[in-house]
Amino acid sequence: MSRALIWTSLRLSQWAIVAWAVLLILYGFLILLLYPAIQESSGPVLGDYLRSLPEGLLASMGLTQEVLDKILTEQGFSIAGFIGTEYLAWWPVMAGIYAFIFGSGAVAREAERGTMELLLSHPVSRAQVVASKFLAFLAIAGLLVIATVAGISLGDLLIDENLDLLRVFLAILQGGLAAVTIASYSLLISCITLDPRKAMALAGGIMAVQYILGLLGPLLDSFAWVQRLSLFYYYRPLDVMVQGQFALSSVLVYSRVSVACLAAALVVFQRRKAVV
Repeated sequence: MSRALIWTSLRLSQWAIVAWAVLLILYGFLILLLYPAIQESSGPVLGDYLRSLPEGLLASMGLTQEVLDKILTEQGFSIAGFIGTEYLAWWPVMAGIYAFIFGSGAVAREAERGTMELLLSHPVSRAQVVASKFLAFLAIAGLLVIATVAGISLGDLLIDENLDLLRVFLAILQGGLAAVTIASYSLLISCITLDPRKAMALAGGIMAVQYILGLLGPLLDSFAWVQRLSLFYYYRPLDVMVQGQFALSSVLVYSRVSVACLAAALVVFQRRKAVV
């Protein structure tokens, strides 16, 4: 890796990082502020509506009967259930969009602009370029996780609901690992195509297919196994928020896929004879 390359990647992405961080902070903050009003006006109604949904549809949302019993009270949603379903369930999708945009352009955009040849004319290897791009996003994912926790913490202070912030952090950390995994396969595609538009289309398409598989898998009965092909299947924010269960298996899946994609990207880019 190269510290200079990592820093340069972060500096070139600084405004995008700020924009996404502000978006996540504000969204989390506003969701918390809305909780008392929604709880007062339609909390019990929402609870009855959820209980009336088909079991398969609830499973696609990560809502087992055990989880439902814990997040629904006589007044409606518990604060943990509300933040889990209304924000954290969507977090890896929002972060994943930035992940595939960053990853798909990490190498391909440099090649398209002709700056990769200039970069490789310096004493820096191709492996260092790829590894530095990956580590730069790893740092970005960490910043987004911190920003999200900060926004939720601020909202929790104002409504005084005593939300378990450790569970919030663990749930978002799991989502952050999912985003890093999306960035890693996007980086691999970037190294293969060396075309930012093709890479973005492929990476975004793969993410969309995975989301659909995770969403519809439980509804497919005998084909429910296909949901395991989705990265989103291993993201379980409600298990963390409501039951305090942080699945280490999800960490293993995300880590293995990320490492495999990074290793493949290193090999592919190392063997490329040309970068334009």
